[in-house]
Amino acid sequence: MATLDEVRKEIDKDELDYPELALALGPAVLPQLRTLVAEDEPRIASKAAYLAGLISEGNSPDIVALAARSRHDVVRVAAAAAAAKLPTQQAVNVTLQLLNDSEAGVRIRAMKSAASIDEPALAARMKAISEQDKDPHVRDYASGAYRKMRKQ
Repeated sequence: MATLDEVRKEIDKDELDYPELALALGPAVLPQLRTLVAEDEPRIASKAAYLAGLISEGNSPDIVALAARSRHDVVRVAAAAAAAKLPTQQAVNVTLQLLNDSEAGVRIRAMKSAASIDEPALAARMKAISEQDKDPHVRDYASGAYRKMRKQ
């Protein structure tokens, strides 16, 4: 099993092959990834959150949910991206939370994940965002994503 420092070193690179790393490290590193997400180092925490989502076993959903509550928007964006990799109910829960985020970039990334999850609650939320979000760019993106969801 890899130590916390070994996992940190593996993900502290400019370019990662996340799928390959997820396969190589596997679910045994989930405790280390949780620790890294909880630390106040957004560059590492964001990578750890996304990797946990790709592993998508055991307590991966809890790690992604922890990232979704981060004070750092880059970590919440990673959680939004990872959400689509989780089992459906956990993906829906994290995505719904992030669709209400205060940062437009987080909401947009959550919409990208929502568009890939077949769930009526997400489609309804996307429709509401397309009509009510305070940011016109977010409304436009939500409108397009909602149309895409209806075609699936």
